[in-house]
Amino acid sequence: MMKKLALVVALVAAGASLGARGDVTPFVVTTNPATFGQAPDWMPDGEHVVHHAADEDGTNQIWIAKLDGTEARCLTCGQPGPNMVPDSRPQGDVILFHSWRGTNITLGAPGFGGLGSDLYVVPVGGGDAVALTADHDGFDNYHAYWSPDGNHIVWTRLNWNFVTDTGRGYWDIRVADYVDDETGPHLENIRVVHEGPGHYFETQHWSPDGRGFLYTESIGTTLNLELFFCDLSADPDHCAVTQLTDNPAWDEQAIFTPDGSKVIFMSTRDHPSAWNTWADAFWTAGTPADLDYLLILPLFEVGFLQPVAEASNDLYELDFAHPEQVRRLTHNGDDGWIIPEFVWDPAGVRLLWTETKYNDGVRMQLPPDPVRDLTELIAFLQDPTLPDLGGLSGVGLTPSFLLLHRTELGVYAG
Repeated sequence: MMKKLALVVALVAAGASLGARGDVTPFVVTTNPATFGQAPDWMPDGEHVVHHAADEDGTNQIWIAKLDGTEARCLTCGQPGPNMVPDSRPQGDVILFHSWRGTNITLGAPGFGGLGSDLYVVPVGGGDAVALTADHDGFDNYHAYWSPDGNHIVWTRLNWNFVTDTGRGYWDIRVADYVDDETGPHLENIRVVHEGPGHYFETQHWSPDGRGFLYTESIGTTLNLELFFCDLSADPDHCAVTQLTDNPAWDEQAIFTPDGSKVIFMSTRDHPSAWNTWADAFWTAGTPADLDYLLILPLFEVGFLQPVAEASNDLYELDFAHPEQVRRLTHNGDDGWIIPEFVWDPAGVRLLWTETKYNDGVRMQLPPDPVRDLTELIAFLQDPTLPDLGGLSGVGLTPSFLLLHRTELGVYAG
């Protein structure tokens, strides 16, 4: 009897602790009336959004529009592209973005990873973009973000240039000072703050106090993507590393809550898929991560960019001081949606992201259900909107009618 009473007391105490941390606060998700390109960002006024979208020639360019899609204007139209994945400087004067302009060998998409991307800034009022990096062929500079004070940039760099450099497909993480003086916008004091022997890297958002940033790294076992925090407060040239997740699923795309107490991240955990099957097998076998620079692209393509047993994900939240305390925020992944990059509005109230999934008629999810899949395929083939074949999506050569997109807003309720 005493043991049962002690258990009840412990459970009540645990529940009180959860409530004290705010973990029981509902996270309410609504669909925005306008759909933006992947990885939109808020402008400092909290009313406008900067994003990439195709111009009349089908080339991705950088646009600013109100949240409802009105008052759209293009910042880079008429300039070489594609130009993608923008990030608004907190001062509101320029937009940081990624572009393939001037590059001959390209792969993937600018800003998302692949080959050929460099960093640029363009004035919010319009004008020519200015290059911040000029690596071009054999390199990729991607997932760049402003620090909260707008004076620093963090990004991931890939080096496959073995012709004029020592590139062998390794990644590193770089931080630089952003300077705009009489010579124009440029980067100074570029330093490599973290690198690894063939591990995959991707930089995420800075902490609200600017002392460091979140990043993803494949570590331990093959394609085991975990979330980390790089603290630069003691040494601005080297990361003091804290690991935040420990799960064979893909943990990536992360941002602090505005008060810095928690981290919201996306994860493929809780969703059966080919990707999670491989990740669990590698985890169990203990195969090392040193060859991930060769494996990441083909397995990502098969795991995420085709409709059979495709991975999906949801948003999760962990306590930064106690990262083992994790709760799930969304359930969009149960319907096959993939949530990529996301960002808080300047007020720290609305979380914004654009998600995508394959049409249910062509998507075959796990666990297999032949009746469900056949029913969805028949409904898809009978859809009167099917003949709309205009345009191609940003994912390979998938016709746009096979992919569904929507922009979401997440808000803590209460």
